[in-house]
Amino acid sequence: MQENKKVILGRVLAIFVLILLLNAGYRAYHNMHSPYTATVAELPEIAAIRPIGQNIAISYSYIGKVEAINMTQIVPYISGYVAQIAAKGGTEVKKGDVLAVVKQDEYIAALASAAAELYAAHADYVNAQKQYERMQKAGEKAVSKAQIDAAEAAYLSAKGNLEKAKAQQTVAQTNLDYTYLKAPFDGVLGNIALSLGEYISPESRNLMQLVQYDPIRVVFSVSDKEYLKHLYTPENSALQIRLRLANGEMYDKTGNIEYAANAVDTNTDSVAIYAEFANPENKLMPNAYVEVFLERTFDNVVLMPKEDVTMHPDGDYIYVIDGGILEQRKVKVLGEYNNQYALENDFHAGEYLPTEKVDTRLLGQKVIIKNQQTQTTAE
Repeated sequence: MQENKKVILGRVLAIFVLILLLNAGYRAYHNMHSPYTATVAELPEIAAIRPIGQNIAISYSYIGKVEAINMTQIVPYISGYVAQIAAKGGTEVKKGDVLAVVKQDEYIAALASAAAELYAAHADYVNAQKQYERMQKAGEKAVSKAQIDAAEAAYLSAKGNLEKAKAQQTVAQTNLDYTYLKAPFDGVLGNIALSLGEYISPESRNLMQLVQYDPIRVVFSVSDKEYLKHLYTPENSALQIRLRLANGEMYDKTGNIEYAANAVDTNTDSVAIYAEFANPENKLMPNAYVEVFLERTFDNVVLMPKEDVTMHPDGDYIYVIDGGILEQRKVKVLGEYNNQYALENDFHAGEYLPTEKVDTRLLGQKVIIKNQQTQTTAE
């Protein structure tokens, strides 16, 4: 009987030990395969800062090419020998300035001849008009209808000759005016390939080139996505356009976007943007390359290191501690600034941004903020 009790007691102890071992194994398995939980005394600590909104200027950089708004080859409208060269290569000229003069003798003579013909035509017209008026007053009782008709025909013919003479005088005056090669707009002359006495005509080429320097145009391209983001919004009025010259110097004047190309370049998926700059000192020269900065000032944004922002096709996310609970939050990235992302500030009091790597098993769990600080502003 005593031996049976010992056997039963041994079996009970063995079952109890087995239960303890099974319970320990279950706890170990559960800890390995379930989200992290902890008692209040064991809450994990995460270093975090309180976000602060600030105003910053974000620049987007592109390569641009300088182009003249107006550039033309000066050629004569008429033929003749060069009588005068009134300008020098490399000089600035104003619209209407005389650059060269074609020999005028024959054109002055043609104008005088046209003026004489106009006087004669006017005299014939006056005489024919008076004769016709007399015939009309006399009436068919004094003169025949045929005579009246003849007087009317002579009057109309004289009137036509007068108008023709006026037109010929206008042509002669225009041709004389064309002996002056004038600047069609303000600009800078290039090399002048003219010599006194040289025969030139409308077919002559490369005599002199005139380039408008002020204002001047800079053309650069943005992707179709950037076009929609930066330019095709009401915000584009807040954009500032600045340039960096080839010597590294920042151009001291800002530009204005005049217009964009009317189609996307299918080869590059980009849109050409045309900006205009004042250029009084001629620092910007056609065909030069410059760095273009689209600069926009954002108010009340939060800066975060790039590595703390997770990019997904459905949006961009960061970790936030809200009321002591670790969460993942979708954010709007406005741009880049000093290797950081500028985020739209929709954070509220009581929210903190982790500054260390986050254990994703803690999402939705209570955490303690350590080294609590306030975010510093950008310099």
